[in-house]
Amino acid sequence: MVINELFGLPAHPLVVHAAVVLLPIAALVTLFVALTATTAVGLAQQSGEAFEERVDETELVEAHTEQGETVLPWAIGLTVTAAAVTAAGLLRRRYPQLTAARVTAVLILAAVVTGGGATWTVVDVGHSVAKATWDDLPSESG
Repeated sequence: MVINELFGLPAHPLVVHAAVVLLPIAALVTLFVALTATTAVGLAQQSGEAFEERVDETELVEAHTEQGETVLPWAIGLTVTAAAVTAAGLLRRRYPQLTAARVTAVLILAAVVTGGGATWTVVDVGHSVAKATWDDLPSESG
């Protein structure tokens, strides 16, 4: 499907301007969200340490605490990746030997690794707190 016109005007200038405006906004929003999430991870760790003093110390609570400490490095990695996505154009202008394909490949790899690692650790930590919370409850069957 080829779009030649939009609203009676040549399509190309309109579509190009949409990409030129939206891609930098997407990159900045991605960086903002990553920074906010990383800050939230740090605050969660600090408040979790305070909360740990108020709950019974069990092996499951201790396991959750230890797993919770693994999230921040992944969050920082994801934030650095988001910053690299935001700065990719600047990097390519500063280092012309970096091809668009090479930069894109590295950013995709970094995003998959850090995004996957961050997601896995958050799910794992969430599962550990669910176990710590609900493990001692009696089953419905008796």
